[in-house]
Amino acid sequence: MHDITIGGTMKKIFVLLLFTSFGSALLAQDKSRGYSNQGTIGKRPEKIIRTTSAADIVCTLSFQEPSGDRVLGEGETATVKISVKNQSLSNPIEPKLEVIAQPSWSRQPMSSIKFMSQIEQGQMAAHNVLLKWDERFSSGTISFKVKATDQISGIVSESVELSFQVEGKQKPVSEPTPVFVDVDVSVPYGPMRSPDAVAVIIGNGDYIHNDIPDVTFSINDAATVKKYLINTFGYREENILYLKNATKTDFEMVFGTKDVPEGKLYNYIKPNRSDVFVYYSGHGAPDPGSKKAYFMPVNCDPSVNLRLSGYSLETFYQNLEKIPAKSITVMIDACFSGGSQQGMIIKNASPMFIDVEYPLIGSKINVFTSASGDQIASWYPESNHSLFTYYFLRAIRGEADQNKDRKITIQEVKSYIDENVPYTARRKYGREQTPMVKGNLETIICTY
Repeated sequence: MHDITIGGTMKKIFVLLLFTSFGSALLAQDKSRGYSNQGTIGKRPEKIIRTTSAADIVCTLSFQEPSGDRVLGEGETATVKISVKNQSLSNPIEPKLEVIAQPSWSRQPMSSIKFMSQIEQGQMAAHNVLLKWDERFSSGTISFKVKATDQISGIVSESVELSFQVEGKQKPVSEPTPVFVDVDVSVPYGPMRSPDAVAVIIGNGDYIHNDIPDVTFSINDAATVKKYLINTFGYREENILYLKNATKTDFEMVFGTKDVPEGKLYNYIKPNRSDVFVYYSGHGAPDPGSKKAYFMPVNCDPSVNLRLSGYSLETFYQNLEKIPAKSITVMIDACFSGGSQQGMIIKNASPMFIDVEYPLIGSKINVFTSASGDQIASWYPESNHSLFTYYFLRAIRGEADQNKDRKITIQEVKSYIDENVPYTARRKYGREQTPMVKGNLETIICTY
């Protein structure tokens, strides 16, 4: 039995759970309220955990407090009991618990990793979390979400969830609603009109393979960028190839292959008249052997060589170079280090991130990328966007216009992003994120 006590000052209420907030918006999606008897199993049908061992983990939650009314009230200490059972007939397990707590009066969840001792076959063990009432609690709920991973076999239990009421002294806080910051509303209409311009917008958020985490905000990123291209950049909607959850076949159909470079984008172009804008939000990854970078389609299989299941960044740029466009701008909100905000994507790679080798890019292509080398592209949950896309959109709304001429150049966007993205990543996550911008910096990207 393992016990932890929660109490003290407001800043320490959840820190005393040994929680460390890493800002994962994926973990912030627990919206359940009320009390759940012994936990509620929530399973995504498209993500089935396939066990490779006879061992089987079952994780359950229960809640107890002194009065028996299932409400944490003044002066009480409650217990959330996390029970793990080894249902294997022959193999021991060593559970690692991933615990998420979300108070209704806070937008930021708290997370913790706890390690339990070995549990023999057919046996059960428990980990208790003690929660002490605090006068600075607001009335509302606290929701727990837990899953267990066997460190020996790698199998994972289904997630279980539990919520309970808190009777606080502070003014009751209503259920939090999604926060839509300024980039999502009142998308500005600019004077530019680009009837021959063509765009490709890809948001890859829902990955099929069990080992690839979803990208929570990529679909919203892509949808909002599309609005800006229509309203602010003056693109015609029928000239925008909008792909939500693109497969490898989708990539090849749009951008072509190494042998057949003339994809759908090539066929949309009016030679020397069409400006091209390509936006991608989703996962990228390196081939560990060659260190070359690949986009990860939603049907990518990380157990197969990326040269087979990914789409080569080198082929992508080489094929763009063959398009007779007036100009080409590429914006990639992905990192290619093998990691992500939720952890490593390349399971059999070193735990150190891979410093990927980026392909050479021709002089006619302007490129924005969200992170450099072995860095991670961060999320910005408060905005419902990735950190990089959020500040890019703020830049083109006019905030980057240093000389106030109502024309936004690539240099101005670069300066704005350089000022805001690295600082926010350090402050929020304690890590470096340095976007890269290459191309003709004097190019006017939009007007407003």
